[in-house]
Amino acid sequence: MSEQQRIFATVALCLGILLVWQFVFVKPEADKSAQETAGKPATAARPTSPEAAASSPAAVPTNAEAPTAAAPSLPAVPESRRAFSTPLFAGEVSNVPASLTALTLNDYKETAEGGAPKGPVSLVTDDKGGAPRQALVTFDLGKIAAPALAWSGGGNELVLAGTSGEGVRTEVQIKPRPDAYALDYTLKVTNGAAEPVPVSAGVTLMLKPTVKQKSGFLAPPADMMNGLCAHGGTVERRLAQKLAEDGPWSAEGPADWVGIDRQYFVVAAVPHDGLTARCSMSGSEVLTADGKDKDHDLQVAYGFAPEAVAPGATWERSLSVYLGPKRHDSLVKVAARLEDTIDYVIWGIPLGFLARPMVFLLNIFHGWTTSWGVAIMMLTLLVKALLFPVTFKSSLSMRKMQVLKPELDRIKKQFENDKQRQQLEQMKLFKDKGVNPLGGCLPMLLQMPVWLALYRTLWSAVDLYQQPFMWIQDLTAKEPFPFMAIALGALTYLQQKLTPTTMDSQQAKMMLYMMPAMMVVFMIALPSGLVLYILFNAILTIFQQLAINRTKVTL
Repeated sequence: MSEQQRIFATVALCLGILLVWQFVFVKPEADKSAQETAGKPATAARPTSPEAAASSPAAVPTNAEAPTAAAPSLPAVPESRRAFSTPLFAGEVSNVPASLTALTLNDYKETAEGGAPKGPVSLVTDDKGGAPRQALVTFDLGKIAAPALAWSGGGNELVLAGTSGEGVRTEVQIKPRPDAYALDYTLKVTNGAAEPVPVSAGVTLMLKPTVKQKSGFLAPPADMMNGLCAHGGTVERRLAQKLAEDGPWSAEGPADWVGIDRQYFVVAAVPHDGLTARCSMSGSEVLTADGKDKDHDLQVAYGFAPEAVAPGATWERSLSVYLGPKRHDSLVKVAARLEDTIDYVIWGIPLGFLARPMVFLLNIFHGWTTSWGVAIMMLTLLVKALLFPVTFKSSLSMRKMQVLKPELDRIKKQFENDKQRQQLEQMKLFKDKGVNPLGGCLPMLLQMPVWLALYRTLWSAVDLYQQPFMWIQDLTAKEPFPFMAIALGALTYLQQKLTPTTMDSQQAKMMLYMMPAMMVVFMIALPSGLVLYILFNAILTIFQQLAINRTKVTL
């Protein structure tokens, strides 16, 4: 087998073992989250409606006492909305409750559920059939009911304020950043009451799937969502479906930031000035727009701990809400720690040191060619050139082993009944001829991280999201009809014909047909951008092998 075929055989074996282990030996953990949250307040429970969320602190983790007496009646505040826009996004803010009712990204488009024409990516979601909501702000004033908020100030200012019957004033200031995918929030409470007031407040992020995309074992769906909670030096990731099945989850201690990962986009809340808050997550099952299938929406609450505010004093907290693509330059512009929203880990192996340069190079090549498909092929050519010394050494080692095959067969036959002597004689032959029997394997192991990093890169590269190339409509999705997978199977067959092998004739014949079939099956499940990379790499490998076969081998 060639080095590329050995890599895929190794990957296929690892994936097969993982799949069998998961379905045969791993026990369901449906009660795990429930046990973790036992004895904790159900602070992450999803509000039954936006209006209920506005008057209830349920979305904010807090230990404040529930109201025991009705607050003085206040006039009802009608809902009104104000629009805003920046060069990067456009949105709308509602006062009842204080939340985003629209947020679309100007530079990213997608085909929404139902096959509608492409439109700007939206990062708001409706609350169980109600009005779209995002970044829902709630206040908890202990026994005092939080007042409804009304617009304060004129023009384009996004300031909401309200005063309770006891004289406690709450205020929300929202400032969209013109140069970043973020809004800066300032939450204030001024205690005008005669007694100290326990104050806490928080922001609840929410999303539900808006894009339907077929997935496979190796191709992630575009609607896959994870709740994120950075605490204790790690980032806790919880699937929306798992949260819906197992129940709400809360962090043990304070969290640095929280978010919702929608594969290529992320919504995150990060406090200013080194502040921390409590985070909790919950999920629920919802029907799709056509009512024929089920999805899982996700809610992540981030609440500042209660603090007693003396009469006449002001409580103030500030944070930023990021709503945009999972791009390193965009994330670090808001907060360096948000870079951890991009997950470059496979099987516990961190591959960011390889994946980040690949994303950087893809963007450079796209700037030169304006085509992401061509950029992928240029990256393929560069990686092939960088790894050529490794693959050349591996191929030469395999050719040397092929030259020694008659001698190895003779030793095997001569000492057929003495395995130990057989191995000693083979090792002596290798030493006399200066051949390393592992020379063809060790270089291939060096290439494995590159392949895995590229897979992870294309999995999370937002720049490729729903980008077409020739007949391919989306480089991050599976190919509608596997033209490239079939072509790769044919190239694999040809490559095996050209590659020297030390296997016996029966094994070689079996691999000659089994490897192409296995390649086709695996390629059907991969994102088309990765299949394009592997196909172009196979073409380059065939030309490389033809050149190596002309190299004279001496022992």
